[in-house]
Amino acid sequence: MKTSSFIASLRLSFLTLAGLLIASTTAHAETDHAGPNGGRVLPAEPQAVEFFVDAERHAVLTALDAAGNAVSAQGAQITVIAETADGRVTPELVATEHGFRSAAPLPAATPYRVIVQVRAEPGARPQNFRLDLELHECGECKLAEYACICEGH
Repeated sequence: MKTSSFIASLRLSFLTLAGLLIASTTAHAETDHAGPNGGRVLPAEPQAVEFFVDAERHAVLTALDAAGNAVSAQGAQITVIAETADGRVTPELVATEHGFRSAAPLPAATPYRVIVQVRAEPGARPQNFRLDLELHECGECKLAEYACICEGH
């Protein structure tokens, strides 16, 4: 009797592990490509958002459809928080045709952590995405390091 319950427990553990493996592979597959501007794709629901830092260090957030094309943000609310060595900075975001752009440049002293909070609609629970902002170029994929899509990064 003990052997059969042990085997059942092993089967359940194996199925749980297999499910987690499949889920993590699927989550990685959603973000293994750069956005249309060359930025990091954040798999927010119901639509993904690209986080991109332009040449003037402004954060540009672009709403994406399932094919990865820029679309209207459809009432989404987004907050960006830069956690620098000097403290937290929350830049004001200005609405654009396809999302938002920070009114002022992001802090210059990188690397630091950036938190992007996406709410599908006002009052909705936020989806939080954390990334380390490193602006130097990856030697393999030629994207900024924060948006790198190379295997193992």
